[in-house]
Amino acid sequence: MLEKNKIFWLKCSFLIGAITDAFALIPMLCPAAAKIMWGFDSFSQSYYFAMGYGSSLMFGWTILLIWAIRKPLERRIVALFTIIVIIGLVATEVIASIYGFIKICKLIPTFVLQAILLFIFSYSYLKCNKPE
Repeated sequence: MLEKNKIFWLKCSFLIGAITDAFALIPMLCPAAAKIMWGFDSFSQSYYFAMGYGSSLMFGWTILLIWAIRKPLERRIVALFTIIVIIGLVATEVIASIYGFIKICKLIPTFVLQAILLFIFSYSYLKCNKPE
């Protein structure tokens, strides 16, 4: 029974992460959505270049999370890697806010979502690595 519980939490983490990543692609690929979500009002060639790189990685991570759902216990390390990625995203957002690239109030919903994701991924990773 304990193994089923571990699998459940890992699958939930991976699925929630994949859905979140898929939705994160919207403002990356659609400047109108980036304007609404982040308050951006100018989109340079550098912006499109960076978002092209970022959206490729985001899409790849979405696929990785879907792949991890298929064998969650064997691929549980993906949860740990995802925690590291989320921490990197938070750090990037904080730095961007400090330098005035984005208003902190625009990031509050993202921070809440990232906190939830960090909890879910951390809980499921720790739960499946806890000795019985």
